[in-house]
Amino acid sequence: MRKIIIMACMMYLVLMCSSALAATSVNVNQESHAGIDWDRGSDSDITAIGISLPDSRGMALAREAAIMAAQRNLVSYAQGLQINSETTMRDLIIESDVVNRKITGVLRGAKIIEENATPEGGYYVKMRVPLYGASGSIASAVIPALQPEQPTPFAKANDSNFEDFDIPAGGYTGVIIDASGMGVEPTFAPAVYDESGRVVYGVENLQPETVINKGMVGYSHSTSEGVDRAGDNPLVVKALEARDGNSTVNAVNVVVSAEDADKILLANESSHMLDRCAVVFVR
Repeated sequence: MRKIIIMACMMYLVLMCSSALAATSVNVNQESHAGIDWDRGSDSDITAIGISLPDSRGMALAREAAIMAAQRNLVSYAQGLQINSETTMRDLIIESDVVNRKITGVLRGAKIIEENATPEGGYYVKMRVPLYGASGSIASAVIPALQPEQPTPFAKANDSNFEDFDIPAGGYTGVIIDASGMGVEPTFAPAVYDESGRVVYGVENLQPETVINKGMVGYSHSTSEGVDRAGDNPLVVKALEARDGNSTVNAVNVVVSAEDADKILLANESSHMLDRCAVVFVR
């Protein structure tokens, strides 16, 4: 019963949308797509569209109905977010009253980024919630619930795992892990493991402010494009596989060889690239 009550609180915005709304045709340009966009780094976001029918009581009420519809869709998208390998936003909301309150506030604060009357006399609204940022973001609501009070130090590199590895002057600026074709799914708290199961990079290793503002990793579809967060001189390694968690089939984590894991850790000791979340997953 308690879980049902918590979910009911989260669904406050949905219940507000109980008026009969129906989609109608509207000229929407290609930039007006809605959904979750993980491919823009720290600018990643959730956008949702609401469209209302004409209201005989006036355009203001048609606009209000469109806003409610967009809010309802934001809730739906947000609930499906994968937080880490074992938890979705829906799970976290049920488990944590604090997260429930925070995420409800974030969704209520969604910004209108596009709006207009429809040709039929109804109204069209597009709303946005950022995934990352110090305030008003999804990360600001969920990351504090995932991290210990103090970050766990990164594992120490074992340089006996490789013979030739020269770190350039100035150090590596970041790391690109090529997991293309392995079905990696985006999440707020991915992990990098080596083949023995050792954690190379995880949310527990990081300062929460950095993760909230930047995200742990950037996602790209190429080792040469969309990888700016790894800097001008990144270390590029090939993943062995994408891996799920203990109770999910979502492949959100990556596994690298023991040799590459120690190269990453050794490079981090001189440049602190992992502390800055200068990590890109190619998927």
